[in-house]
Amino acid sequence: MTFRDRLLLSIVQKGHLCVGLDSRYDRIPNASSSIVDTVFSFNAQIVDATHDLAAAYKMNLSFYAGFGLEGLEALRKTSAYIKENYPDIPLLADGKRSEMGESVRMVKQELFDWLLFDCVMVTPWFGFDTARDYLDDPRHGVCVYVHDSNPSAVEFQDLELRDGRKVYEVVAERVANAWNSNGNVWVEGGATYPEQLRRIREIVGDEMPMLVAGIGPQGGTVASLRGLFGTDGNRLLVNSSRGIIFAGLGNNDYISEARKAAVKIRESIFSVK
Repeated sequence: MTFRDRLLLSIVQKGHLCVGLDSRYDRIPNASSSIVDTVFSFNAQIVDATHDLAAAYKMNLSFYAGFGLEGLEALRKTSAYIKENYPDIPLLADGKRSEMGESVRMVKQELFDWLLFDCVMVTPWFGFDTARDYLDDPRHGVCVYVHDSNPSAVEFQDLELRDGRKVYEVVAERVANAWNSNGNVWVEGGATYPEQLRRIREIVGDEMPMLVAGIGPQGGTVASLRGLFGTDGNRLLVNSSRGIIFAGLGNNDYISEARKAAVKIRESIFSVK
């Protein structure tokens, strides 16, 4: 099955929630001296508590690599655990790994073979070379950052060109019309910029899946998702990370609180569909 088919099937079956496992060792309750054991145990509990609610899991590699080899081993064990127990749920590698040519072969080996991800997320700065070498295998996805959710994203992404288009609009056009030759490319936008988010959907059309970040602690609202769900209402994936996994900090039953937060966000997404 292609990545796109797996992703859309998961959205149909589970809904639109993507749970971000940005599980920083130094924030996990009851942490032990072992980074591997602490992070993996926390992640496994979160996954067990949310697997019926999550259409996908997204892991930001920095929250693991920042703790060295043990952090990366915890990430690898987490991916293996999900693959073994919940193999239908796609795994997204949030690493901004924008490489090209021979370097992509090593990234594929790292992310797809070793860390067991199904999709790589890339920035478009280097042009089509960034995505081209991922297009040979439709079992793996390529998610392109079109407009990010961070405060200074507009510094370059909203620059206006001579023809009146914004840089992010040109990126969206290229991704949808030229880069998606194998059907495994999709786009990401930030809920903190609702006008740009709507414009991205207009450009890429209703068929292409879209990932939205920035809901919750970053300031994005679920209301910004209205009208963005695409064909059959099943072309949108909405990520929430610390708003779910760390929702229960300070509570003895923090895993139960994480599930409650996931349920609440998932239901709020459905309310604007």
